[in-house]
Amino acid sequence: MRIATTPTTPRHAFRRMGLVLTLGLVFALLFTACTGDGDEEDAPDAPNLAPAWTAYSAGDWSEANAFFLSAVQSAPASAEAWCGLGWSRAAVQAASGGAIDLSEGVRDAFRHADELRADYVEAWAGLAEFHSTKGDTMAALNWALDAADAGGAAWHFHHNPAVNHRSLRKIAAWQLFKLQRYAEAGAQVRLVLPEFEYATGADSLAILLEGIGTL
Repeated sequence: MRIATTPTTPRHAFRRMGLVLTLGLVFALLFTACTGDGDEEDAPDAPNLAPAWTAYSAGDWSEANAFFLSAVQSAPASAEAWCGLGWSRAAVQAASGGAIDLSEGVRDAFRHADELRADYVEAWAGLAEFHSTKGDTMAALNWALDAADAGGAAWHFHHNPAVNHRSLRKIAAWQLFKLQRYAEAGAQVRLVLPEFEYATGADSLAILLEGIGTL
């Protein structure tokens, strides 16, 4: 009695399985190449933010703000566009002398940037400055410490060199001073000025406050 055979022999089955696995690997590699590490700024369709940063660096706050606002509207997944919007909004508010209140928009822009990109020191520094200005002591302290530690001693904001490791340590030291955590405040100063010392006498707090001011 002849046993009927199926059209697909085991050899053909293995060949088909190998083809499926190969195609699956190709698609996986293509998917990985397209998604990258989740940083939208590496995508080919990332917005051109050069004009916005040029305006920001030149002190054209309103123009920079308009550029960044347009960028986040057209590319809402751009972490850099949100970060730039936070910095430009903060600059517009500061330049207005309090006549324009963009506080909520500044905070939300930096938070969007933080959500979209991991370890985004520029956004963390923005949040540290924002909360320091608002008098939110613990929030300012935590963001300043996170940014300073992640960025390192050589870090500075490329588009505003005044925002740097030293300025972040100053924010942290001042918040610690307000919390009466004086030894920790002094430690922040020494991270920038290793020779800094202050006594434990009657004038120790004045010396510490002066040291913070030199940062």
